[in-house]
Amino acid sequence: MKKLICLLISFLIIFTACGKKVEKNALEKIVDRDLLVVGIKSDSKPFCYKSRKTGDFEGFDIDVARYVAKDIIGNERKIKFVEVDPNNRIEAITSGDVDMVIATMTITPQRQYLVDFSIPYYIAGQTALVKEDSDIYTFADLRKKTTIVVLGTTAEQNIRKIIPTARLVGYKDYKTAFNAFLQGKGDAISTDDTLISGFMIDHKGYRMLKNKISQEPYGIGIKQYDDKKLKTTLDVIITRMKKDGTLNNLKHKWHLK
Repeated sequence: MKKLICLLISFLIIFTACGKKVEKNALEKIVDRDLLVVGIKSDSKPFCYKSRKTGDFEGFDIDVARYVAKDIIGNERKIKFVEVDPNNRIEAITSGDVDMVIATMTITPQRQYLVDFSIPYYIAGQTALVKEDSDIYTFADLRKKTTIVVLGTTAEQNIRKIIPTARLVGYKDYKTAFNAFLQGKGDAISTDDTLISGFMIDHKGYRMLKNKISQEPYGIGIKQYDDKKLKTTLDVIITRMKKDGTLNNLKHKWHLK
């Protein structure tokens, strides 16, 4: 009887092990779905914006996303873009609404507690934009001025830390923030030099401060996984883009230094 019970237990263990479904990792899920879902910001020219001619998303980040889709799935068109903003992009990652976020997202220690990042694919720097006839020439001149920032960004954090006496006005996204600046609701707007350059392409009569107060390494944000296969794959892709000149070509294409 004892032998029979042992045999039954052994059978149940083997049956359970064989019947257990192996959970696929994040990379395998993307490949099986045959579609890459990417979170983007459409108000970040020249990194991402909606073309007035075609209505499609264009920009540096869009080209990076398509390169990633082609490498992982084999087709750069098999991609779904989901609009996010600085306040909800981490939630979009952690909730699984997107596979990744490619949206001028700076890698910071605080964010790395919540999400994983690829290695940097671009290094930006924070500066400020003012009118051409403004008496603001350095960040020290902002001490008693009204500065516009986008809430939830590293730009907001840096200004609060470096110039605590600055009067800050925060907005949810870049489109609203830049419109407020155009309407004269601030003496300056502070964000990454790349986004300011994009604004200056379409608007005359403004200048960018020469000094920068930070380095902003942009990374691809993904959910934290135990297997790390998706992160490793993204790191390999970005390394290849650096070595084969793709990232430099994209900088030239989108008029970035």
